[in-house]
Amino acid sequence: MDKLVFPSDQSARLGLKDGESVRLLASGSKTILLERVDAEASDALPWDRDLVLTASVTSFSLADILHLVHASSKSGFLFFENGDHVKSVYLHRGEVIFATSNQKFDRLGECLVRSGAITPEQFAEAIKAYTPSSQFGRILVEREFLTSRELWGGVKLQVEEIVRSLFSYGSGSVLFWEGEVRPDNVVRLSLPTRRLIAQGLKRRDELLRFLAVLETPRVRITSAKEMPQRLGESERAMLDAIAGGGSFREQCHRAGVEPLCGARTVQQLRMIGAVTVTREEDSNGPLEADAAPSDDEAVRECVRLHAKLLAEFAAPIVAVEGEAGIRERLQRITEDAAQRYPELLSDLTVGPGGVLDPDVLIARALAYPGEREREVRLALGELVSYLEFELINHPGIDRPDEFLEDLEGLRSRL
Repeated sequence: MDKLVFPSDQSARLGLKDGESVRLLASGSKTILLERVDAEASDALPWDRDLVLTASVTSFSLADILHLVHASSKSGFLFFENGDHVKSVYLHRGEVIFATSNQKFDRLGECLVRSGAITPEQFAEAIKAYTPSSQFGRILVEREFLTSRELWGGVKLQVEEIVRSLFSYGSGSVLFWEGEVRPDNVVRLSLPTRRLIAQGLKRRDELLRFLAVLETPRVRITSAKEMPQRLGESERAMLDAIAGGGSFREQCHRAGVEPLCGARTVQQLRMIGAVTVTREEDSNGPLEADAAPSDDEAVRECVRLHAKLLAEFAAPIVAVEGEAGIRERLQRITEDAAQRYPELLSDLTVGPGGVLDPDVLIARALAYPGEREREVRLALGELVSYLEFELINHPGIDRPDEFLEDLEGLRSRL
């Protein structure tokens, strides 16, 4: 469909930038829908498909919309936009087959580093070799940083992370075009939409609890002395706002984001070591605005469930390769995670077969001064995600999905 070019005065009234034009997506008797088209952009929306749904996430959550698409077995392209955050989901008969994001935090390399699949040094080397015409994943395989199977697992993890992140947005707009839309230059995946929705809603609830912690007067967010080089506009804006001090809501206002989006950005910055979140001592006792502390028994059960799931994920790997390798790899992942969760994981020794001592973890969790159960889920969740990734991509395990299905009940209790 041809682009529409307006005179300069009309372009200014439409808020178009220099070099931008528009394309007509849909037209009715009283409304029209236009797409911004950058002169250099190649990621056009599917104007040749039927636009069947538009909604505001403020009123209709993405979980409800994806439930609808999944239940009706629709194939199509879902487009989400909130400020400078743009994410897309491709679906086939209601199931997710791919997803994209314009956020640096969601890029393949960043996801692989966070999961422990590649090291920061390998990531930096691959970035130097990357060009817009090349494929980042192929560079990793050519340099033998990953096998093709490990790359496949990394792409799946990236797509799942993008989809799960959608449910943390409290505002924005979503559009859905019906019809088969094949993502460019990628192999279609097959991911269970229902499970991704459940996981995304769980992550959203965790984020809401984290927001409650950030909004308490005694909590302070501090920037690290050395900043990571690869940060997106949203992350840098939040860091600048944090440097200005004040309450968390004041920081979000200066950054131009809603509090939930700000909490998600702080959570991401915390994961890469760019900020620390601490609670100051208060002799007058806890404030009413503080998040309610977890019950001791709930904390113990949370630790036990994570420790059991870690052991279950490790067992089939141990069966095919012995215990030394997985023990060494999990020890490295634990030491890396200890930089973000030192109170729970520092100097922690991984036992035979990749097993962690739940009693040691329980003692540390009960002594943690902050929101204990949330911290356990974040810290041990990283280890669980890593072992699940290993299980899925292990060349010696033919049908990892069977193990995952057997553990779905345990996983759902976390």
